[in-house]
Amino acid sequence: MKQVIDQSSAMGVDSIVIGMPHRGRLNVLSNVCRQPLSTILSQFSTLEPTDEGSGDVKYHLGVCIERLNRQSQRNIKIAVVANPSHLEAVDPVVQGKVHAEAYYSNDPTCDRHLALVLHGDASFSGQGVVMETFNLNDLRDYTIHGAIHIVVNNQIGFTTDPRSSRSSPYCTDAGRVMGAPIFHVNADDPEAVMHVCNVASEWRKEFRKDVIIDLVCYRRYGHNELDEPMFTQPLMYQRIKQTKPVLEQYQKKILAEGVADQEYVDDEFSKYGSILEEAYESAKKITTVRNRDWLDSPWDDFFRDKNPFYVPPTGIDKENLEQIVMKFSQIPEGFNLHRGLERTLKGRRDMFHEDSLDWSIGEALAFGSLLKEGIHVRLSGQDVERGTFSHRHHVLHDQKIDQKTYNPLNDLSETQAEYVVCNSSLSEYAVLGFELGYSLVNPNSLIIWEAQFGDFSNTAQCVIDQFISSGQSKWIRQSGLTLLLPHGYEGMGPEHSSARPERFLQMCNEDDGVRFDEDMTFDDAFVARQLNDTNWIVANPTTPANFFHLLRRQIYVPFRKPLIVFTPKYLLRHPLARSSIESFLTGTSFQRVGVEEGKASENPANVKRVVFCSGKIYYDILLERKKRGLEADVALARVEQISPFPYDLLIQECNKYSNADIIWAQEEHKNMGAWTFIQPRFLSFLKKSNRGIIYAGRKPSASPATGNKFIHQKEQAEMLEDILVKPVN
Repeated sequence: MKQVIDQSSAMGVDSIVIGMPHRGRLNVLSNVCRQPLSTILSQFSTLEPTDEGSGDVKYHLGVCIERLNRQSQRNIKIAVVANPSHLEAVDPVVQGKVHAEAYYSNDPTCDRHLALVLHGDASFSGQGVVMETFNLNDLRDYTIHGAIHIVVNNQIGFTTDPRSSRSSPYCTDAGRVMGAPIFHVNADDPEAVMHVCNVASEWRKEFRKDVIIDLVCYRRYGHNELDEPMFTQPLMYQRIKQTKPVLEQYQKKILAEGVADQEYVDDEFSKYGSILEEAYESAKKITTVRNRDWLDSPWDDFFRDKNPFYVPPTGIDKENLEQIVMKFSQIPEGFNLHRGLERTLKGRRDMFHEDSLDWSIGEALAFGSLLKEGIHVRLSGQDVERGTFSHRHHVLHDQKIDQKTYNPLNDLSETQAEYVVCNSSLSEYAVLGFELGYSLVNPNSLIIWEAQFGDFSNTAQCVIDQFISSGQSKWIRQSGLTLLLPHGYEGMGPEHSSARPERFLQMCNEDDGVRFDEDMTFDDAFVARQLNDTNWIVANPTTPANFFHLLRRQIYVPFRKPLIVFTPKYLLRHPLARSSIESFLTGTSFQRVGVEEGKASENPANVKRVVFCSGKIYYDILLERKKRGLEADVALARVEQISPFPYDLLIQECNKYSNADIIWAQEEHKNMGAWTFIQPRFLSFLKKSNRGIIYAGRKPSASPATGNKFIHQKEQAEMLEDILVKPVN
């Protein structure tokens, strides 16, 4: 690794991002990154960290350092990305981080930025994310123009023999798909290894393509300190015991060749032993440890001089709004637009003049206004340029000239930031990992990954579980990555209905055991404190304006949190799911709860039931309530931000309808959706007034949704009956 770094630095590389598994990590942190040995050894202590976070085991930790490379006499930044034990999961994260660093430093061909990725032989051939990440290599909006891969090939995977773990002769054969050169080198020959590292660095520099080093070696002991490898590989380990370590072999070689004498060798061993001993003694004197010492993506300047307990309004002025909408509705002269899209653009202008803006305009206003404020926006995912549901059309295609396109949101002003909207490969795992890595580089950017349908996000569950939901807690690194997950029950079957909100809510770190006193008040900083303390934000907005404010709030808050948004399908063109221009203007903000504003709110004492819900079901209930003439009897409120839970607003709404039964309505089945999350939180403040909350919705189910239209409609009718008129027990 040192040879790769030295050679790359000499050829102009300023920044290297390293991704690697846990094996050998402490060695790399010490000898490659120069993290002080005493700091590493202090991780073996039982000291309590003095800063935030739950921390992680030492061989998952990352680091970011800048130092002088003595060989090239140039400064170089080296970052080891923190990662879980899920092998190869870090690969796309590294690629996204390198791509972003190159983007922000105007290095489009990555001449100054390099990804150095270490792999194990079993995981390189066995984990599909390796191939998914390779597939990003030559895609314009994902490329890093070549990475250097080092496969530490110890010819075993835990206890599994290569003959049982792959179907190809070499563990590196996966790299053949990309046409990458593969150098097989004997790790017991250090000079051959150094030569290969030099050639690999030169290849990557010259051809801007991936290169793979197959470092053929062995694992001297078991998988860990307590493992006995002779149980499963007796002959292999008999041979290993008879093999002298590479250091001993090379020592013998340089002595035989007269390169050094025994005195020199003994002196070097003595010096290094002294260094280790001194570090160990220093570590014993350390009285405090900090998780922050292991931060792989520091943003020190971002947090400076910010009030962490203030969330500013997110509205914009009308002149700005009109300019963005009009630009979003126009094409340049001579551009041959599809006839159907001519109607779409005219519809956008008409909506502005009619003061009734739909979802696509709300999103475009969020993006466009941030771009004009100098905030880079990146939207990535399958089919995002047009939008899965043909609602977005951010990239227009000339109908007569191949490859001629127009992006209206990149034509707002001469001083705006760039909007990158890019259709991804058909991958969730690697692409979401890539966008996470991208989001770690610059907090002043809005980075979004959209699933084709929310149901498909579970293919990237490892990134969601191991990196996004717990990354700040484990590794003290924040990310403002936003996930857009289309969600809603419209009879489209079990794979096109549910983004599995229950899973995201289960991973929220918010305590459901909060107890409220009679005289408890909520100050102005309550919302900001909740946002600051949460591990991520989970929202289900139902109006274009609220979606607009939610996206802009991601940038306006003085910290960064991942945002999980359950986005609509049916509502994209719903005539009721519109917002007035006024709801976007200066002084307005994201509404965590949409309260009742109709007849029921005029005489709350007479309201018989108050129905709380979240998402698209609000409009189903709204229409059914009107059809049954129950506007004065049933109050309806929608929870737009589910976590952090909007206690203050929900307490107000429940108190307002003090004589009403309280219902939670959801279209998801009872064992899914938000019910198990909201129930204990409602009860935490309802119990003091001897009130409860009743579930109304679909019964428990193994499948998220039916694929039969008749059953769907029957369930829908029964659900609305339960919500609005079924007697409360």
